[in-house]
Amino acid sequence: MTTIEQSRLWNAPTQTASRETLDALHLTRIRHLVGWAYENSPLHRRIYDAAGVKPADIRTWDDYHHKLPFTDKPHYVADQEASADGFGGIARGPETWQQYFHTTGTTGRFLNEAFTHYELHKAGSQYCYGLWDHGIRPSDSMYFCFDFGMWIGLWSFYWGARNLGLTIVSGGGASGVERVRQILERRPTIVCGTPTYLLHLAEVARREGLDVRDAGVRMLAGGGEAGFSIPATRDQLKQAWGAEQVYDAYGVGEALFISQSCHEWAGGVHVIEDVCHSYAVDPASGEPVTSSDAVGEHVLTSYTHFAQPFIKYRTHDLVRIDDAPDHGCGWTWKHMPGTVLGRADFMVTIRGVNVYPTAVENLIGEVTGLSNHYELHISRVDGMDRMLVKVEAGTPGADAAELGRSLGGHLRDNLGVRLETEILAAGALPRYELKTKRIFDSRSVDERPTVTLGDNL
Repeated sequence: MTTIEQSRLWNAPTQTASRETLDALHLTRIRHLVGWAYENSPLHRRIYDAAGVKPADIRTWDDYHHKLPFTDKPHYVADQEASADGFGGIARGPETWQQYFHTTGTTGRFLNEAFTHYELHKAGSQYCYGLWDHGIRPSDSMYFCFDFGMWIGLWSFYWGARNLGLTIVSGGGASGVERVRQILERRPTIVCGTPTYLLHLAEVARREGLDVRDAGVRMLAGGGEAGFSIPATRDQLKQAWGAEQVYDAYGVGEALFISQSCHEWAGGVHVIEDVCHSYAVDPASGEPVTSSDAVGEHVLTSYTHFAQPFIKYRTHDLVRIDDAPDHGCGWTWKHMPGTVLGRADFMVTIRGVNVYPTAVENLIGEVTGLSNHYELHISRVDGMDRMLVKVEAGTPGADAAELGRSLGGHLRDNLGVRLETEILAAGALPRYELKTKRIFDSRSVDERPTVTLGDNL
């Protein structure tokens, strides 16, 4: 390995370790973590006791795959709804927390997430592997295109920038035009945001007679959506911004961004195996997917979230996982070609917030005066995905304006993002003899990710 290649590795001993060495290390960590969670997390103790499993039973990979039960977001949501403080599933109390966030789940309910000081520091370290590999150094700067709210997503990029010693420029609270002008003035090395928002900013600049390419941005970075791993979108981003590099990071809020692209990119991301274990299963049977060509549901175990452990956690993301990548970067860590290829339960990302059709349906049913006949219309305007929720009124002559305000507010309060709504007269939507068509996606093929499932599904 040349000196240049070595200088790109943030932690060469593990980044270049053999699969046998990595798997042995994973199993040791998982066994310790299962025991720790059993002793400290009432939620995990209940789940394991219900399955008749004790920590001592998990000794081999076969035990892990076939004895240890999965955990899923509904476990945590139900536990939180039953708890007095809204933080069920916690293994360490609020006296240890430094910051907390919330996200949305498939039921449309917030999932509260708590992190200690150590966990936030480790969250930042996850980015060092990929950013360092791309040649980012402390002399560089990063501009953030998001408001620092309760969504954890791009917060962790901020911690990563701090860990690397980058100069940080925040665009929090600024309008799109203001952000464009700030970027042109500050000329950051990296602009961080979701891919759709970065395309949107380029459109905003053009409408103002400005060109973001004049800022000399070298890299576009972020996550929250699949766009950074969609070739057509990557090309659009590079062309719109004149950027040399597009840095992709994939994560799950509960475990943060646990995969990043290397400097070779190779059409996907590497799992940061220092901080988590990752594998794929058949969504129906739960059996491990063994072929790197087949698609399965991503299951992860986090080694850095002890306040709220996530062990053998079902993400519902559809991925391919190559256990032995070899595309010239020097990393031996698992690689996910195409990053997230789809969703086991389907979702749409609106302004960086994951919106599940099942969540929307659930929330519609909670608004008095609406019927259960609805449509979700997905489109892309100015580079950003949008969702229009059309719902029939429950009775003729209902006040459509008032129902629209009630629905819009209820969706916003529970999903954490504003959706467009339209209340239709009772009976306005078509009826179907067989399956009802709910989702109408007008985005082009190049604007949305596609997935080809393997024989195992």
